[in-house]
Amino acid sequence: MNTRKAFWIFAILTVLDEIDDRILFVILPFFLLAKEFSASQIGIIFSIASIILLFSRIIIGKISDIIGRKKIYSIGLLIDSISISFFPFLTKVHEFGIVNGIKEIGETLSDSVLDAIQADVFSKKVRAKIMAKLGTIFPLSRALATVIGFIIVTYVSLTFGFYIASLVIFIEFLIFLLFFKEKRKAKVESRFKLSIKKYSKTFIIIAIIGFLIAINFNAAYFPGFFILAKSIGISESLLFLLLFVDYLISSVFAWWSGKWIDKFGRAKTVALGSFLFSFFILLYPFSTSIIQFFLVLIIVSIGFYIYRIAFKTILMDSTEAKIRGEQIGFSKTLQGIGDVVGPALGGFLIDAISLSSAFYVAGFVGLLAAFLAWNIK
Repeated sequence: MNTRKAFWIFAILTVLDEIDDRILFVILPFFLLAKEFSASQIGIIFSIASIILLFSRIIIGKISDIIGRKKIYSIGLLIDSISISFFPFLTKVHEFGIVNGIKEIGETLSDSVLDAIQADVFSKKVRAKIMAKLGTIFPLSRALATVIGFIIVTYVSLTFGFYIASLVIFIEFLIFLLFFKEKRKAKVESRFKLSIKKYSKTFIIIAIIGFLIAINFNAAYFPGFFILAKSIGISESLLFLLLFVDYLISSVFAWWSGKWIDKFGRAKTVALGSFLFSFFILLYPFSTSIIQFFLVLIIVSIGFYIYRIAFKTILMDSTEAKIRGEQIGFSKTLQGIGDVVGPALGGFLIDAISLSSAFYVAGFVGLLAAFLAWNIK
């Protein structure tokens, strides 16, 4: 498949995926808060969903090296779509944990191979440029999603948002299944053998950075970010509006990041993004007004998108073609552990100490990731 066609397919998939993701990002936590679940219970719901996937990503990645990645990605989208449609009918913590766990199975299948698929299609020569373009579409898609989300929560209901998200993912499944053509491997690997001992030191450090940022993000946002927003008086509708402006501003920096990656290097750009993202998370507890909250949100987001684009690029560059799925699966496994630890840690800190403590711990974990990135040789 040529680069241009592949880019447009992934551009469309990014738009659809972020419409689904941002709708759920806001309505699911607020949906759980409306049912009067505690911070710890919400954290457990998001953590339980990830426990069963803790060590599956590397296996999924390795399988994709053997049988191909398209089937795995497609099945993941279908499972994700079906599971989301069940959320409106759930009432108990364990029910949300189980269904969210099934949803995470679908997301894990697709997420474990997506970066490998893109690395297969986009050569190292054009990778930073393509990742920057897709990275710009990422926040712009989220901006579009906030408009849809605002309309849903303002004029319809939280419940209706689940059905819209489910439909969007199903459309994404059809587009990928029908239009993406996977390149046939010249030689099919038939043995299932992991090659962890062969991973380079640089790749291991990059994977650890992804793990630390996963803890950082999840500890701060699930559910701390939403509890803080609610305490300031930010409703679901207003949060969608704030995020809309935030994503538009972030997209400008995402576009520039491609040039920064090539000029300053992958590692230094990862360090810059993770530093901004993590340092300003430390300032969330000092946000006592909507304006202060919004200003912190903007800088956190700018840092996150710079980090995300640079991290994806350096991760792809550090893999070997023959075991790319396995290596990216290993990185996703570490991120999955972070996805488990983060929400549970954040919820526990909020209930046991204070809301602020979740942001402080998250921020310092992220600063450690920035330090590691800065020292990559």
